[in-house]
Amino acid sequence: MAYQKYKGYLEASQTHKQLVADGVWDGPKFTSVDLMELFVSKSYFHSHYKKHFSKVTNYPLLLEWLENSPNNRPTDKSVWGEVKSVYTFKDLELYFEKNKGKGKGKKKAWEDQEDHSNKEEGSSKKTGLDKKKKKQVK
Repeated sequence: MAYQKYKGYLEASQTHKQLVADGVWDGPKFTSVDLMELFVSKSYFHSHYKKHFSKVTNYPLLLEWLENSPNNRPTDKSVWGEVKSVYTFKDLELYFEKNKGKGKGKKKAWEDQEDHSNKEEGSSKKTGLDKKKKKQVK
């Protein structure tokens, strides 16, 4: 839902700018903060939405997961390496960290986690990924 709000802000901002530029908008001119605060507070927008969502275009698999409906997107497991009912900004930070330098996010975050865990433990023991089937939520 947060990503949809981010996209809503971007679309509203672009539409407003275009309407003003075309001379079609006869209402008050809104600032970017005015529009931003229709969706979320200014400080939260900058500390979370802009900070994280501005990066997703560099990760095609994640972008596809965010953009598509649950029935028409990659599985949670293929993107996140686990299935959770809710994904947080912390999950997004971990995703970016695990995929850092992977060239447009081609390698999945969970693959690094498994590789790293197996090397440290010296075994083929699973990394503790949640195998429970949970409702997929965007």
